[in-house]
Amino acid sequence: MIGNIIKEARENQNLTQKGLAELTGLSQTGISKLEQGVSGPSVKTLRRIAETLGIQDKIFTPEECMIDNEIDMDLEKRIERRVEARLEARLEARLENRLEERLKENLRKEIKIEFNERFDPILQIIDRMLSYNNNLTCETCNEK
Repeated sequence: MIGNIIKEARENQNLTQKGLAELTGLSQTGISKLEQGVSGPSVKTLRRIAETLGIQDKIFTPEECMIDNEIDMDLEKRIERRVEARLEARLEARLENRLEERLKENLRKEIKIEFNERFDPILQIIDRMLSYNNNLTCETCNEK
């Protein structure tokens, strides 16, 4: 009986029913009922208990254990792929933002250089004209 296997494994590990209940997230009453055979566990509950006590091989056939491992590996791979995809998306977004900022900064510098190269000579000419006009004196009143 499964209840006897669970009880024996629990006692071999010096666990109380309460201790096993805390480790598995089940109630102490539920553990007691399982051990006494009053109620049968769901497959999910049985797997949780077996994994906690390390008795999967005593409860499940090797094929069932192997299927579980394959399912776990498949799930782990899918989760890993999702995490990688999210990380890649975040990294890509960060890189795009940095690149965009650098491009904007470089563009600003280039525009400033281009502006100075094109308009600096014009500004110099205007400046000369203004200073020339300031140095002129009126012939009639002799004022600048």
